[in-house]
Amino acid sequence: MLALLGWGLPWATGASWSQIAATVGNLPVWALPAMAVLGAAALLLETMTVRAAVPGARYGTTLLGHTASQGASLALPGGSVLGLGLLAWALRRTGIALPVVVTGILAASLVEMALTSVLVPLLGGGALLLGSAVTPAISLRTGWLWAALLAVAGAALALILCAVLLRRGVLTVLLSRAEGLVPGGTAAEVLRQRDALVGMLRGRAVALALPTLAARAAQWAALWLAIEAVGAEVPLLFTLAVFALGRVLALVPLTPGGAGISETVSGAVLVALGVASADAAAAMLLLLVAMLVVPLLAGGAAVALALARVPSRAAAD
Repeated sequence: MLALLGWGLPWATGASWSQIAATVGNLPVWALPAMAVLGAAALLLETMTVRAAVPGARYGTTLLGHTASQGASLALPGGSVLGLGLLAWALRRTGIALPVVVTGILAASLVEMALTSVLVPLLGGGALLLGSAVTPAISLRTGWLWAALLAVAGAALALILCAVLLRRGVLTVLLSRAEGLVPGGTAAEVLRQRDALVGMLRGRAVALALPTLAARAAQWAALWLAIEAVGAEVPLLFTLAVFALGRVLALVPLTPGGAGISETVSGAVLVALGVASADAAAAMLLLLVAMLVVPLLAGGAAVALALARVPSRAAAD
């Protein structure tokens, strides 16, 4: 990830590291604190979605588990699976039943997919089209649009597939055909979990969706402030398009969470929108504080705190 960023960001923006460093050195004093606050705000808001999805979960425990989960997903290849395991472990330690934890994590994950991987890119595409109409002098290459469209289509297809599989009739048929391949009673338990998940999504849609949308808005604000901090001017609609493109690129599984890829390509897009090369690169580095540094540091602290709370075997004996 660091190697990709170290090579890719100067290459994509056309700025040398000395030029980028000079721009970073001239950032206003409020820039770094603002990124840290917005990065933390996104974590706090995302935690509200997870807590809404897991009845009986305490906010502090959920925050600890979610923060550890996010840190793992950004730090390690395949860390998303480990992160979900950490979240489930943290919630289970408070006595919440495993089926409730599993249902909640699935519900929060589906909401995240629907909003971040589908809705936000669609809004970004609409903002790009509207911005191009309002400001004809600024536009992006058609290739960027097709690449983003394909990524959104893939995410939308995955979401549609999930919706189809969650239909009780479809799931019942699949389970009946798998009879003999799964242990007895598994089919009934899967259907119970399905009913609980669908009920959760229908009954708590607003409580699940609003915090996640607010978290994405905080991250969009971080991008806008990063651009402002380097003294560049990009129309607001185009900042939404750039942010949406970054969320699409985060789906590319070359690095954990798409880190490095999103910033490199987004920096190139800012240059295409008229931002000076060094300013575009510096803005992306500043955005990394909110999108990567804060979650990683908070995640590491959360893992350490969670492990410190685990009683040792000697103490247990």
